[in-house]
Amino acid sequence: MRAARPVFHRMTVCLLAAVAGAQMCANAQVDLYSLEAAYIYNFTEFTEWPAAPAGGAALTVCVSGHSPLGATLAKLDGRPVSGRAWSVKPIPEGPALTACNVLIVDDAASNAITKAAPGRDLPMLVVRMPDADAGDGRYVVTLFREGDRLRFDIDNTEAVHRHLGLSSKLLRLARNVT
Repeated sequence: MRAARPVFHRMTVCLLAAVAGAQMCANAQVDLYSLEAAYIYNFTEFTEWPAAPAGGAALTVCVSGHSPLGATLAKLDGRPVSGRAWSVKPIPEGPALTACNVLIVDDAASNAITKAAPGRDLPMLVVRMPDADAGDGRYVVTLFREGDRLRFDIDNTEAVHRHLGLSSKLLRLARNVT
């Protein structure tokens, strides 16, 4: 229980900072990509992943190669997440998509790849960004803007299908949980 407290406090501080940063948009320009990257990183921190292969393989985050968000996420390369190193890669096509632990859907191309993804039972945290076409994809987390704030919804049923466990702390912070 004690080990969970520092993690919860870190998440709370990050989310409070993110909310404060989002509220400052009216008065100053805030780097929206940094804010979104902070949310995504924290989503991975509060996700229970299936056991990693021996040697602590990387936690691979796949994002569109031409996305400005991708460059921001890449600044986090090497950071630890659940005993694994954060690693950002361009979204591969076809069966290679199974190498992704986190899939960021931020444009029409990545949305099309998500729809064609092999199997819904892959342990993949699929995150839809605010500007992405919702389509009929299956997302675990959906980020959106509500006024000058960044919020998120969680499809916990989809997370369970994907063999991911989401922290109750994360679920409490979501606007909607289905």
